[in-house]
Amino acid sequence: MIKQDKNRVFHYLCDSKGVILAGDMKIFDIEYTVDTELRSIRIKDKDIEEIEDILANLTFGQPYLFSELEKSDIYLAASKLEDRDCILVSGYRSNKIKNYRTMLINGNRALIVTLFGCMSIIIILIGRLYMKQQKRAMKGQARYDILSEFSDTVLFEYDCLDKTLVFTPNITTLFGLKEIGQIRPFENDTDFAMVHPDDVEKVKNLLSTIGDKKDEIDDFVIRFKDKNGNYRWVRWMGRLVRGRLGTPQVFLGKISDVQDEMTKEQDLLEKASIDGLTGALNRKSAEAKIGELMQNKNCKGYLFMIDIDDFKTVNDTMGHAMGDLALINLVKILKENFRKDDIVGRLGGDEFIVFMTDTEFAADAEAKGAEILDVLAASKEEPHFTISVGAAAYPAAGQDYENLYLSADHAMYVSKKTGKNRIHVDNGTVEKNDEK
Repeated sequence: MIKQDKNRVFHYLCDSKGVILAGDMKIFDIEYTVDTELRSIRIKDKDIEEIEDILANLTFGQPYLFSELEKSDIYLAASKLEDRDCILVSGYRSNKIKNYRTMLINGNRALIVTLFGCMSIIIILIGRLYMKQQKRAMKGQARYDILSEFSDTVLFEYDCLDKTLVFTPNITTLFGLKEIGQIRPFENDTDFAMVHPDDVEKVKNLLSTIGDKKDEIDDFVIRFKDKNGNYRWVRWMGRLVRGRLGTPQVFLGKISDVQDEMTKEQDLLEKASIDGLTGALNRKSAEAKIGELMQNKNCKGYLFMIDIDDFKTVNDTMGHAMGDLALINLVKILKENFRKDDIVGRLGGDEFIVFMTDTEFAADAEAKGAEILDVLAASKEEPHFTISVGAAAYPAAGQDYENLYLSADHAMYVSKKTGKNRIHVDNGTVEKNDEK
């Protein structure tokens, strides 16, 4: 029989038939079987039969534990070795197993206590870190708010991840707006009431493409509604802040009122674009504005060419001062009788152009020309003079400014040739056979 200690009952190798091959480093010369060994430690025959049946069918990778042997304090375990008909069988008394279990339970308890302690320390550290960050954030917000109170600019922050836009509280005082919380520019119900309708898309486009820009200061001008309901020019200046991996995080910047600056700039532009004598647009500005209108594919209108009849005679007989007065009075009449959106320009000398927008029919253009002639005839202003007018339809009489100008000029020539003080309209179907 295999020598046993007080804890281990046996520990040996056997085959699937129950023949013991080795045990406690000993190779058996005579056939010694599992049932003999099990009976020696008082295992019941019923349990021995079950054990032998299990050993006969045991497969590799599926160990088996016998823990409920009748009237026995023995725990058995069997495990088949790979690629050989060998089974490792071990037996331990239950008190040893219980000791192991107690050790495991106590160890688990100690482990749980240790883990709980570690978790408590971690939670405390996280809590302290959170409180520190909160204090820092509150301190930063306080500085942010105080700075805005003493500033004539509004600070803003756009979160590139959440797609939210916030402003400093002083936006309510500087622009007379109600308190504004977070704005989500790309949601359908977003209220952009403080931004001029023509500038809303400009703001959205900037914010939607901010991540594509280089890390430099962005600068653009739009119109904000002030507390009196008037739109004022404001400048947005900001810079993109990226994360460690280069991901866009926030777009930070300021909004400042530049109404006075823009007004002065527009005044300078207007002065540069206005004819100093008559107040009409100069040739370059008038042609540029007409060209801009023509960029719209739905644009329809008439270009009027206007020339004072016998202007040289007015200058020669009445003097240049009266000639200048005639030019000034003509522009005044043109502005008063054409619409505000129509473009009135001086080409030079006594020649003028007017582009009447949103006009499709030749009859409307002819009626407007006749109206100007009647007003001039009834005028009591000195000096008295008449004009010849030609009008050409866009795009029927010319699909670009140059060709439209030639058509209107030819129509005016027809008016001159047929008696002056009249209007001739080219609706795009006129044969231009006459020559100057």
